This record gives sequence, structure tokens and C-alpha cells, in this order.
Amino acid sequence: MMMLLQQTTSVPRLVVFSKSDFCFKPCSSSSTRLSFMDKHTNSSSSSSSLKQSLKQYQSPVLACQASTDTNDTSFRKDYLPVHGVSEVIVGVLGGGQLSRMLCQAASEIAIKVMVLDPLVNCPASSIAYDHMVGSFDDSATVQEFAKRCAVLTVDIEHVDVATMEKLEQQGVDCQPKASTIRIIQIDDLEGAKRAGDLFGYPLMLKSRRLAYDGRGNAVAKNEVELTSAVNALGGFARGLYVEKWTPFVKELAVIVGRGRDNSISCYPVVETIHKENICHIVKAPAHVPWKIRKLAIDVAHKAVSSLEGAGVLAVELFLTKDGQILLNEVAPRPHNSGHHTIESCYTSQFEQHLRAVLGLPLGDPSMKTPAAIMYNLLGEDEGEPGFQLAHQLIGRALNMQGAAVHWYVKQEMRKQRKMGHITIVGSSAGIVEAQLKSVLKEEGSETQTAEQISASCIRCSCPYVKMEINAPPSIVQSGSIFGFMLILNFLEIVTPCVGIIVGSDSDLPIMKDAARILNTFGVPHEVRIVSAHRTPEMMFSYALSARDRGIQIIIAGAGGAAHLPGMVASLTPLPVIGVPVRASALDGMDSLLSIAQMPRGVPVATVAINNATNAGLLAVRMLGVGDADLLARMSQYQEDTRDDVLKKAEKLQTNGWESYLNP
Repeated sequence: MMMLLQQTTSVPRLVVFSKSDFCFKPCSSSSTRLSFMDKHTNSSSSSSSLKQSLKQYQSPVLACQASTDTNDTSFRKDYLPVHGVSEVIVGVLGGGQLSRMLCQAASEIAIKVMVLDPLVNCPASSIAYDHMVGSFDDSATVQEFAKRCAVLTVDIEHVDVATMEKLEQQGVDCQPKASTIRIIQIDDLEGAKRAGDLFGYPLMLKSRRLAYDGRGNAVAKNEVELTSAVNALGGFARGLYVEKWTPFVKELAVIVGRGRDNSISCYPVVETIHKENICHIVKAPAHVPWKIRKLAIDVAHKAVSSLEGAGVLAVELFLTKDGQILLNEVAPRPHNSGHHTIESCYTSQFEQHLRAVLGLPLGDPSMKTPAAIMYNLLGEDEGEPGFQLAHQLIGRALNMQGAAVHWYVKQEMRKQRKMGHITIVGSSAGIVEAQLKSVLKEEGSETQTAEQISASCIRCSCPYVKMEINAPPSIVQSGSIFGFMLILNFLEIVTPCVGIIVGSDSDLPIMKDAARILNTFGVPHEVRIVSAHRTPEMMFSYALSARDRGIQIIIAGAGGAAHLPGMVASLTPLPVIGVPVRASALDGMDSLLSIAQMPRGVPVATVAINNATNAGLLAVRMLGVGDADLLARMSQYQEDTRDDVLKKAEKLQTNGWESYLNP
């Protein structure tokens, strides 16, 4: 379908033509467009109503307008029949990797995306609906491009904002609005000095244009250095702004989707790790307390609410030592910190951006996997050697479970240039981080001593990789044996999701039944001796590291005072199932009561004395809530148990009790 916009001083309207009605060439002159009208006005009587509707308009122009009202959540349905998700064409200023991934998301729901980029072989060119070769920083080119689409958006904020403002005045539908892309600037050295007096030094100066990936940034340590910092950025003509220098402990980010109806949907908070001012690694979700996550979401929500227009925006934040969340920057487009959403979330940031700018309902931003990590493939060398290094890394990633590779097909390799990214999803932060380290084969990651590795385990970084281990005698020192046992369990990057712990090896004959049940259902697990009384440090380390290592449920067996289940439950947010083990005195009642009588706020599930079988079955049922296959196997187990009882009943009835008891 092609759209012809007729406009006077009244509200512009879209008139729809079918491809069969005329042959369209995008760069045709206005006289050719008039001939389209002539064809329709001279057609059969079936188009007479269309002819009448066109008479009120003058100076026909092919342009990209659906509605100038940002609260209008749909395009004119009476003039634009929709035979799918959307029939309109989305125009993107810029054809880089963001546009490429936007086109990939668009292809899944048959949305047409056109890009404007000066490079013939830009990353988006091979998969875009159309590619107009030209500069997105040239006013005339942008205006011509705007005539070919129904809504205009960006994959880079370094566009001609003045032209976008002019287009908006003409009725062009720009999302987000030009006012969002334009940034407050400092105009002269005196303004910079005033900022220094207000914020103090060091002072961060940034260029409004081309300030990304570490480019366009300069630091003035004092007032004397202001002039050199401004000159390094090309002077005030480029448009500069300043930021207060802020010490922080972590950099966080929140991807936010804003609909045309001003609805706002926030993705989970992520941690971003930078290398030479370039985003290097993104961890999702951020490993910060819940109250910090909530605060970050609140700040991001307020920041985006203060802006105009629809689309996805990235809010970059600083977390300070005293728990404050400070706003750093807002990028009015999809962002590097949201690339993981393609694999880890129900709605990727790119699909969300399309939904937002088209006025479609915003999608679910929540994560569908417990953890994800994104690694930027940056150029390690110039030219062909750089490509070879990148391809070696890609080869290792393709052999890694849960890893997805994205290559941006850029024609030129340069150092520190973003060439692609790798996302790894998994059951825990510790697991995906270990897998990434295995892919990267970081120096020393496969040659660390057992002591070094066990120490890492206790710190919860968990670099589990396949390796040979020769444990020195010192490995059995206090605390080290715990890490060593963990490594033994992870030699093949096994990911146990249930941890079985006992306070003494005397409990193993009972607790083995839980392990047998888990084996029956194919649930990976680990069995450890962790005494609450004799090795409290080990218990502490185990409880704190369990979640990061991928453990989802802990089964703790203990006799006598039975402190182990309750103490572990007080240290971890994971569910704990206590198994009271019968001791030599009190027949196990002391253990049962000790586990059952946990104080409020420290819940521990409890089974019957010595009934580790039920603890294993309960763990399987809990895991089955999120695993359809495991739940089906549990149903089969119940059917098999029922059938076994029926067979026994039939045998008893047929043979009599004497024969049954004395076969």
C-alpha cells in the first residue's frame, strides 16, 4: 500500500492507494504524484467518493503523518486498512547495528522498516525493507526520506534536530520528539566556569554530538583545564554540556518503553561494566538489593515521564556508596544495555520500540530466564587479524549452551569498534559468568591453582570450567575444602539446582533417599557435609553462594538440635526443606520440633522423621512449577505408584494373605 498525504490548515489525513492503481517511484517529482491523483479521479465510479474527498485539499505531498496527537494510539483506520500488525512504514535515521536488530524484530511481525544511512553496506542494509543512501545529518536528505515513511525514528541521536523540529511543524510524525533528542547546552567558557563553581572539580564535559563509546568526553580537573577540555571537544559550536563528577560503586541502566498513550514500561535493572569508556559487559538483572532496583526503576520512570514522544529510551544511572541512585544520561533510542533482552526477555527492546512508535500495546518486559550476561565483541586489532580474533571467540561461543551470537556485518574492523555481541542466558548469575569466562578463556582461567579457585568460590564468582585439579595439602585448611568440593562438582560445568546438606556423615544413610529420588527424576544435585556447629564459616559461605551458583532448593538434614536447616534458611532467600534425622536419644522428636519451631520470618519446610524421600519429592514438585517436563514426570510417578498399589492389591486378593507374605 502507498500513502498520500493531502494537507491544508486542517488536520492532515492519510489517503490509501493500492499498488495496482499506479506504479510508484519514491523519488518522483510532484507532477508525477499529481498524475496518481489524475488516475484515480478519472477511474470508474467506484472511486467517485475518493475523488470528492480529495477536492478539499491542495498541494498534494507524499509525507509521513498519521496523527499529530501523541495520545492518538492508532493511525487513521478509516483510511488505512490493516492486514497484519501494521501497514505503515517506519523510517529510521541511521542504519547501524541498532537499526539492523530493529529490522530483525520487525521481520517477525511483518513491519516494514526503511533506513537512511550514508553507507551502501551499512549493517541494516541487507535486511531493511528499503535503504536510502544519504546522510541523516543533511536537512534536505532527511526531508526527502521523511516523505517515504509513516513514522520517523532514530537509531542514533546525532541527527539534525533542527530538521526534525521543522518536520514536526509540517506534521511529520517523529518518535521520540525532537525536543527529547535536543540536549541542554553550555554556550561559552563563562558558562562552563559557572558549572565548575556549582558542581566542583573534576568536571565532565561532553559533546552533544558524537558523545558515545567514550568519544566526545573530556575531563577538566580544575578551572585552568576547562579551555583545553573544550578545545579537545571541538569548541562550543558542537554544543557542549557538563556533568558533575560523581564517585560511584556501580553503573546501572534501565531500558524504558514509552507508548504513544504515555504508558511506561520498565525493564529489569542491569549492571553495565565499561572498558575504556565503552560498554563491555551487561549483567541482567543487576546484583543489587531489591530496594536499589526499585529506586533505579523509580528514577528511570520519572526521567522518561518528563520527556516527549514514544519509543524505547535507555536511562543510565550511578549507584553511590551510600545507596543513592543518580541520573547519568538518557539515550532516546534502543541501547547497548538492552541487547540482552533479545534472548532474556519476553519482549526485546527492539520489538518494544516498534510497538511504541506505532501505537501498539507495549509488550511484557520481564525476564524469561533467571540470569543473562551480554559481552560486546569489540575490535581487538585492525583489519583481518581483528576479524580472525573475533571469529575465534564466536566459535567458542557457538559451542556454549545458552549462548547466542550477534554479528553486525560491519565491513571494516577497527580497534575498540563494536562488531557484535554475545549473550548467554542461564539459571543463575554465577553460571552465566562462568560460561562467559570459559568462552573468553581469560588469562589464568584454566590454569588457576585449586587454592585460588576455591577462594573464588567462597567469594561467589564461581569460575567453573573443565580442568585438571591437583589439590595441594593446604587445600584442606579452614574454608578451602568447601571451595574444592564445589570445583569437583563443576568439573564438567554441571549445574546442580538442588543442594543436599548434612551436619554429619552419620546422616548420609538417611539423606541418600533424597538423592535417589532426584536421580530418578534427573534433577542435578550436590551432596555436602556442612556442619552448623563445627564448620559455621563453611555453612555461611554455602548459604550465601548457593543462589549465585544456580541452586534453587536446599534440603538440609540434621539430628539432635537440628540447627542447620534454620541457620541456612536465615542466610538465603532460597526455599529450605528440613529433614529431622532420628538420633540416639529422644527418637528424633527433638530434631522435628527444632526444625518446626523456627521463628517468624525464617520459614523451613519440614517432613517426617527420617523421611528424606518426601523431601526429594517435594523438591521435585517445587521445581516442577516452572518445568512442564518435570511436572509431567511427577504425574507419571504418581500414576506408577498407584498402579503398583493396585497390583499388590490384586495379588493379595488372588493369592491370599498367607501366600502373599510367604511367596
